[in-house]
Order: sequence, then structure tokens, then C-alpha cells
Amino acid sequence: MVNKIVPFQGLSTLLLGRGGKRAKRANLLLFLILLTEMIITGKGSIQLVHVFLLVVLPYLNLALALSSSGVGDAEIIRCIEKERQALLKFKEALIDDYGSLSSWGTNNEEDLNDCCKWEGVHCNNHNNTTSHVTMLELHYLRGKISPSLLELHHLRYLDLSGNLFSENRIPKFIGSLRRLQYLNLANAGFYGAIPQQFKNLSNLRHLDLSFNDMLSSENLEWLSHLSLLSHLDLSMVSLSKATGWAQSISDLPILNEFLSSLIFNWLFNFSRSLAYIDLGDNELKGSIPDAFGDIVSLTNLRLSGNQLEGGLPKSFVNSSHLQSLDLSDNNLTEELHEFLQKLSVA
Repeated sequence: MVNKIVPFQGLSTLLLGRGGKRAKRANLLLFLILLTEMIITGKGSIQLVHVFLLVVLPYLNLALALSSSGVGDAEIIRCIEKERQALLKFKEALIDDYGSLSSWGTNNEEDLNDCCKWEGVHCNNHNNTTSHVTMLELHYLRGKISPSLLELHHLRYLDLSGNLFSENRIPKFIGSLRRLQYLNLANAGFYGAIPQQFKNLSNLRHLDLSFNDMLSSENLEWLSHLSLLSHLDLSMVSLSKATGWAQSISDLPILNEFLSSLIFNWLFNFSRSLAYIDLGDNELKGSIPDAFGDIVSLTNLRLSGNQLEGGLPKSFVNSSHLQSLDLSDNNLTEELHEFLQKLSVA
């Protein structure tokens, strides 16, 4: 009896042994064909049927799927070809000193075709066969931003902070990426004016243009169109000639984080609904304005790292919602007990 099943001793090697996935699957298909032929022609034994039921049958669904599709799930290319080409064109315009894009079509055949597996690229899971690029997060690059990004029609998250696009303006075509919800271009070496085309980014929730000290804006009317914006960071951006600022900010109903290096008297004309204000490390001088106490919705205020003098204004007794106050690293001279007394009243 044992001798009759000797030919199948190598079954585990056939199914689980060395070789690539394609080779194992080909062997499995061949084995199923031969086994079926032996059973039909009556050359198989009862032991052979046992082998079929106990060992091979669990693999039958996989084999059928392979035979009908020609490929396995692991080899499915999720990336859409048009979007893959757009990313490769985007790469051509960049200088990659640190190998950040080394995975973009250089590792093996599968990675070459599936851009969803590339570093910094994220795709949605719409179905099991194809996925759109929805997120790009790339750092430590130089060069230019290619308009090929416009081919990524489902892009919602774009983080190009920490790159060096020196001597480059922010491309106007970014304003055409209408599905963007998150845009971070901080500390990227941009100069010139913020494009007015940003007004088209009506789905934007988060905008960070901070630490581009050669960046400026003389007209902030575009901000009033971003009605869903909840986080805005313009730290180190030159706004000394900006117009339309007060109306633009007050038209943003859910803006709860405002971080900017503007002078105080502008800030208090913007909105009475701000909840988070960070003006730390902006070389602000003079005393803390009374107007802060009039922003009754204020929960977090950071004024640390400036050159402020005096003490806490009496108007802070109105700040009943204030949860966090950071005045460290200033030149305040008010006695500690006086300071704490004002806070306790608030």
C-alpha cells in the first residue's frame, strides 16, 4: 500500500518547495491536470483519491482562479497607467540627492509598474484591481514641481514641505487640484506672491505655507473662498502689504488655528471666533494688547519667544475659555502673584 503512493511523496515539495510563486502555481496546475486524467481513466487508486481530497482540494479554488485570470492576487497591478506616467514625469523635474525616490520604478518588475508601492505615494482602496493616487508626501528634494500633477485627479493630500524649490514661485496650477484637502508647502524655498488661484481649492482644510521667508501676498482675498479651512499657517510669510485681510479671515467660519507673524492690531480686526493663536518667536515688541481679552472664544494663546514687556492685561478676566497660555521667554515684569490673580479671576 505504501509503495502505491510513493510517487506522491514529493507533493509537498511540488506545492511548497523552492521556486518562485509562478513556478509553484504552474506545478500545481500540472498536477491537477494529471490527477484528473488518472481519476477519469481509472488509473488512480483509493489512496490517490485521499490525496486529492485532503491535500489538493483546498488549493482548487486558487488553481481555478489562476487558470481563468492568468495571474495571482500578488501580481495585480493596482496603479493606473496614466497616473504612473504622471508620477514619472514629476520625478524627471526633481533632483533626488538622498534617494527619496529610489523606489520609483527601479526595484523590480512589479514595483516598476505599481506606483502604489512607491515611497511617498498612497492610493485608495476603491477595489481589488485598480486604485487612484490620493496622497503624495515627499521631502528632501530639489528642482521644480511638474504640472504632471494635474493628471492625479483624485489627489487629496499633498505634502512637499522640507524641499528646496529655491528660485521658484509656487506654481499657479496647484490651484487646479480642486480635490485637495491638505496642502503643505512649508520651508520649501518658494519666493514671490502666493497665487490667487488658491481660491479654487474650495475643499482645503489645512494650508501651511510657513517658513518661506521670500514668499509674500499683497491681496489675501483668495482666503475668503476657502470656507472649509480650519488650519492656516503663514508664519514667516511677508504680509506687510497685504490687503483684504480682515474680511478674508472673518469669512472663514471654522478657522480655529491661526499662526502668523502679523502685527497685533491687524489680528484683532480679523475675527472674534478664533480659538487657537500662535504668535511665538516673531520678535513682537511692546505690551500685550488688551484686545486679546476680547476674543472670548480663545482657548489657546502662545506668545512665547518674543520681546513683550509689562504684564497681563486686565481684559483677560473675559477669557473664560482660555485653557493654555504660554508667555515664556519674554521681558515681562509683572509680579507672579498679580499675574496669577488675574488668571484666577478669568
